[in-house]
Amino acid sequence: MIQDSMNSEGVTILYGSETGNAEDYARFLGLRLQYYSISPTVCSLDDYPLKKLATHTKYLIIICSTTGQGELPRNAKKFMKFILKKKLPSDLLNHIYLTSFGLGDSSYSKFNYGSRKIHTRLLQLGCSELSPRCEADEMSPEGIDGYYQEWELQLIKSLRIHFPSLLEIDSEVQLPAQNAVKLNTTKSELKLSDKEVQDLSLTRLESDNNLVLGKIRDNIRITDESHFQDVRHIIIESQDLNYLPGDTIALYPSNDPQSVDLLLKSQPHWSQVADLPLNIDGILPNLNGGYISSEKLTLRNLFIHHLDIASVPRRSFFFKIWRFCNGQTEDGDRERSKLKDFSTMEESEELYNYANRPRRSILETILEFQENLKIPIEYIFDVFPLIQPRYFSIASRPSPNSVEIAVAIVEYKTILRRIRRGLCTRWLKLLQKDDSIILSIQKTNLSFTLRGKDTPPVIMIGPGTGIAPMKALIEHSIISETTRGLYLFTGFRFESKDFLFSELWLRLEEENKIHLFPSFSRDPESQSKYVQDRLFKEFELIGDLIYNQNAIVFVCGSSGKMPKQVKITFTEILKKYKALNDNEAQQYVLDMEDQGRYKEEVW
Repeated sequence: MIQDSMNSEGVTILYGSETGNAEDYARFLGLRLQYYSISPTVCSLDDYPLKKLATHTKYLIIICSTTGQGELPRNAKKFMKFILKKKLPSDLLNHIYLTSFGLGDSSYSKFNYGSRKIHTRLLQLGCSELSPRCEADEMSPEGIDGYYQEWELQLIKSLRIHFPSLLEIDSEVQLPAQNAVKLNTTKSELKLSDKEVQDLSLTRLESDNNLVLGKIRDNIRITDESHFQDVRHIIIESQDLNYLPGDTIALYPSNDPQSVDLLLKSQPHWSQVADLPLNIDGILPNLNGGYISSEKLTLRNLFIHHLDIASVPRRSFFFKIWRFCNGQTEDGDRERSKLKDFSTMEESEELYNYANRPRRSILETILEFQENLKIPIEYIFDVFPLIQPRYFSIASRPSPNSVEIAVAIVEYKTILRRIRRGLCTRWLKLLQKDDSIILSIQKTNLSFTLRGKDTPPVIMIGPGTGIAPMKALIEHSIISETTRGLYLFTGFRFESKDFLFSELWLRLEEENKIHLFPSFSRDPESQSKYVQDRLFKEFELIGDLIYNQNAIVFVCGSSGKMPKQVKITFTEILKKYKALNDNEAQQYVLDMEDQGRYKEEVW
């Protein structure tokens, strides 16, 4: 959401964020600056009107993470594409003072590569330094927070030089809402039936040309009923779809009405007016998946369709709510102090132990403090994050009329012994045949061709639901009669319980259309436990493919240990196959990345 400044004098904070971490640091910084009498514009890089760079922006602060193999987050790519235009003059942005904060992980080869690219290009376009840029390392002992604290300290020192008359505001003061939500008392109550509430999601199509209306054709469990993990094969019908293997689909989930009702009851001043129409002061926030028409925008519908109450609360959330906690009683004072501690960098470990470690949700947090916590309606948009779209790798060959995904339903028990269900997968699990949903196609621009050799072999490593884009690529290659070697390394727990799309792979292997190398971690008779074990076992084949046949490697799946272990395995294979030393083998894999021959899609 774009926050219009009151006294910003061109201070703009832009973020590029894939998982929400960079966004939270940006919003936290925006809140901190307000207490120095600066009200900055805060939004994603792609949401910022680019013309304002040349007209309204004087102080530019960029907070950006790096994803995958040195790539920018989805909400930063349009911005980067614009500033990379060769026709832009070198003095275009010579009126801007710039600083940046990168979020990275030094265990990846292109550590903080994305934020560095943006910063370097902006300097080429004439920006001057506002304060020293920072590349934070998640793997360091001080963590991201340690880097951020020092960077923010230097930034505020610089801003004091540029704004010598800055007035610091007492942190106890509650500042005005940025996008105040108010009741429309001129209209009567708008109580809708369950069917009408469900249909409201469809009205959001009117606000975004990229959104597409789809209909559920199949929603089938493809793991054995006795298996702990429920994985769904979902087929969605639509029209005029345009996608390629490797592309993703964005879905726009809603909160379940029961959870929303629980939230509203926790704040009695909300529940009494939950079905009255609302007015929004200022610019309506950029609600993902479009927004419900103003005639039907009520507090209840806002929470069902747009505001996230299921995610883990972040620091900026606590920064806003602690002031709404009544500290006039002993219990209230203790809870107010606790919430305030969660909003500070000094208590990062306390925040982690309270929120992240047990995966406590925003709803659970509000319920825990409800006796003393009273959040005014006008601050709804300031306090609650927006529901973000969920991205899934497409699991079907290109079709204008349908798209498939493979989704693992998130359901587990936390250390608090509470059942936790993922917002999107809980919503997906309940979808029935012919239910309507909203979606959009997200291009990844993955290419599986090489200059001089259009169809090199592809080594695919896709354990679990990471097999989805492999299915799309294999089906597309077969149907288009592309002559190439397709080598599929995939891993599951049990061959009989969770070997996803096993009938398809076994049939294609029998027809000599793919080379299949499965592994099963919990089957005692399995030849190998994990995909990296099976890869190394086939070191002669893999070595020949990547060293002599210029094969492309495509890795997809969870961003935990698997991608790193697979990359280490490729270096070990090269060492054994070509007798390379450790540095030579690592450099060969790095060169494959630079050449577009080693691709990762992890989440």
